[in-house]
Amino acid sequence: MPNQVPISTTVGHAGLLALVLLLAWLPTRAEVFKFQDADGRWHFTDRPPPGAAVPAPPPAGAAAPTRDLAASLAQRFSARTAVQQATLATVAIEAVLGQGAGFFITDDGYILTNRHVVRPMPTDRREEEARFQPAEGRLQAQEAELARRRMLAAGAAADLARLKARGQEQGPVARRLKDQYDYYAAAVAELADQVADGRQRVDSAKLEQSLTTDRAILQQSFPIVLKDGERLTARLIRASDDHDLALLKLDGYRTPALRWATGQPLGQGDPVYAIGNPLGVSDSVTAGRVTRLAPDQIMTDVQLLPGNSGGPLVDEAGEVVAINFAKLAKGGDANYQGFGLAIPGAIARAAFPELR
Repeated sequence: MPNQVPISTTVGHAGLLALVLLLAWLPTRAEVFKFQDADGRWHFTDRPPPGAAVPAPPPAGAAAPTRDLAASLAQRFSARTAVQQATLATVAIEAVLGQGAGFFITDDGYILTNRHVVRPMPTDRREEEARFQPAEGRLQAQEAELARRRMLAAGAAADLARLKARGQEQGPVARRLKDQYDYYAAAVAELADQVADGRQRVDSAKLEQSLTTDRAILQQSFPIVLKDGERLTARLIRASDDHDLALLKLDGYRTPALRWATGQPLGQGDPVYAIGNPLGVSDSVTAGRVTRLAPDQIMTDVQLLPGNSGGPLVDEAGEVVAINFAKLAKGGDANYQGFGLAIPGAIARAAFPELR
């Protein structure tokens, strides 16, 4: 059965493919709140506590542009086609969770990307638990075997004690029981060390994963990499509550910007191009055609790989028709050809007031 899988390059999730579903996500804001609950525990979160006033985001455009990135990139790269021109406005985004793509959609630095590139998904916690289930199962089996060996060792020790009480600790039966006890005691000690080591490894991995998720929830600024390799820092404006979309802002620059598609409505068989950073290879373009249209997503046969998340899907005019977010792949394998899935531009424009 085909599964939707995210196409951002993840860190610390070797072999793990998180399902990307259009669910009703929990509210996410760019502010960090610290508060103490009724039990005296401190919480650090990007969601305000009940009754707290939510501070307004910094005013957009507060910093005057100091550098024209659009002009410098256009001067360095001679774009011969509209699609090549669109690559100037596409960036790589680095986050605690891994790497994805995004693109400037206004000339004053607003960047569109996927929510799952910059924030954990609600399914991530459940997937973290599922990731450790095989190891937990092995540990439980070892712990059951350890309990059995301890019971056998205790039985042999009890039999030896009874023989000793009757003054028979030097006989052949006592020697046989002593050998059994020594064997079981050594087996208990060996397995106990294995169980303790395994438990420590699993608990450490769980803690590391939990800390990574918590850091991702609190991350407010994100390194971005331009087409020419220059690294800058954008801040999170907000993440959509309803769609796999997020809006970032690069302050203080005039930026290249993609335009929304305004021509003929997209149709099946129309050529489209995905721009992103598949498998960490920056500034990559793959081509394909529209295979299916739905109100909430566009399906294409464009090759999408981890790192394409959040990148633009453009038409031959280099205009944005959708935002790549996942692929429909057999068995959930992100490296399987499958079909690319993208969020229509109309949904993205409606999601953020800054883009209307």
